[in-house]
Amino acid sequence: MSEYKAEPTVPFHQSFVHQVAGTWSFDRAGQMADIRTACRIVLLITKEMAQVAGDRVTLKAERRRSVSHFRQIAMYVCHVTLQLSLSEIGAAFGRDRTTVAYSCRVIEDRRDDRGFDEFVASVERLAYSVVVAAGVRENA
Repeated sequence: MSEYKAEPTVPFHQSFVHQVAGTWSFDRAGQMADIRTACRIVLLITKEMAQVAGDRVTLKAERRRSVSHFRQIAMYVCHVTLQLSLSEIGAAFGRDRTTVAYSCRVIEDRRDDRGFDEFVASVERLAYSVVVAAGVRENA
């Protein structure tokens, strides 16, 4: 009977490659769990920052709307800041890539509002900082 030996996997921090232009790319093979984790972290950051900013919603209809809005912001940040593909983000959030593309368009259109733009920019900075602080990129 032969014994099964698992192949060693590359740690998450080694799968990120930081290019000179400041963009991110994942080593695409076998990293979906890490991508899901990164997207989940960005969503949690978005929700927490909205609460800190005082965006507490009490009505059920508005709460449902805000949950989808937070998800749209998180999808946008994952695409723009972490440079994940629409397909990867869609898979991580359980949505289609076209839904992610729509979310990115909606958020980009809303960035004309200065307050909203500042909020999204702060989410982007924090998400980027968390990724770097977690040691998930080379040469950090």
